[in-house]
Amino acid sequence: MPRLAAAVYVQHPATREVLILLPGEKPEPEIAALVTNPKAWEEPPIVVGQEGAADPAESEPGPEQVKKTAPRRARSAAP
Repeated sequence: MPRLAAAVYVQHPATREVLILLPGEKPEPEIAALVTNPKAWEEPPIVVGQEGAADPAESEPGPEQVKKTAPRRARSAAP
């Protein structure tokens, strides 16, 4: 089971209690699934049923998946 590299705050799914997980802890799988930041882990856990969990590079959006936004208009100077 992976260890945390940083302290994180999560909400328990059943009791809604705020949990403080400290570096070095090995949380239960249902609690570990709530920690979504991969930098919080020494090694990110593999979550069963999560697509691309084994290879984080596959989960990044490719050029065809990136949503393009309209360019912003420049503000005009006040007279």
